Amino acid sequence: MRAAAIAALCSVCVTASAAAESGDPKHGEALFGQYCQGCHGEKGRGGAHTFMPHVENLTKRGYIEYLPDEYLFGVITQGGPSVGKSSYMPAWGTKLQPQEVWDIIAYIRTLPTY
Repeated sequence: MRAAAIAALCSVCVTASAAAESGDPKHGEALFGQYCQGCHGEKGRGGAHTFMPHVENLTKRGYIEYLPDEYLFGVITQGGPSVGKSSYMPAWGTKLQPQEVWDIIAYIRTLPTY
């Protein structure tokens, strides 16, 4: 029974990784501009200052590159509270299709870190 659960979990992880690798960063850039830029800033550096509290810099070296794609997928689809972050981060899972979320993640991965 336990082996079957582990096999199922591994299958999900492989599928998620494959989806992230097949994300379209160009399409993700357009989606980021529409859904994320208002808070995270034009190039993900934060500082949009559209409301309080100010949001995290997605290009912060030593931060973003250590967050797994699956974590980013969860934050985007389920919102900030799902991972202990701000409730100002909305859950986009009902608005965005899974592939669109992977496209956004692919775009975020192209941003230079500072």
